[in-house]
Amino acid sequence: MKVIYIALMEQLKTAVPELRWVDLDEGQIDGGDERPAIAFPAVLTGIALTRCETLYDCVQHCVAAVTVRIVQNPFVSRTAATVTDDVRTASLERYALVERIHAALQNFSTEEFNPLSRLRQAKETRRDGLFVYRIEYQTEFRDDTEG
Repeated sequence: MKVIYIALMEQLKTAVPELRWVDLDEGQIDGGDERPAIAFPAVLTGIALTRCETLYDCVQHCVAAVTVRIVQNPFVSRTAATVTDDVRTASLERYALVERIHAALQNFSTEEFNPLSRLRQAKETRRDGLFVYRIEYQTEFRDDTEG
């Protein structure tokens, strides 16, 4: 899985240079009311193996779910009465960044894993005000781990 993490991080840094933080998701934004110690915009990634099938000895075919959480500045202030074109443009730019990140990852692959394919995406509902958008992808790879 380390190979997948590294490839994803390099792809995002190259294809979406405006990202200021690309890291493993280790709960950096899930600590409560404190502002997380990350720079915005950020991408936090996680990988889970959803299915593994032993082919022989120490070789498995694995299906992995790759989760990408896009974290953006929550401090774009607006109220229903004062939504200006500038505020609306800034809000829509959040979704433009989501689209650029998806374009960088959809069908992305290396020799170590098959092309990523998006499964679902949605904005997270949060009480801390952070704008967090989650995209989940699936990939497959062969794990030749020696036991």
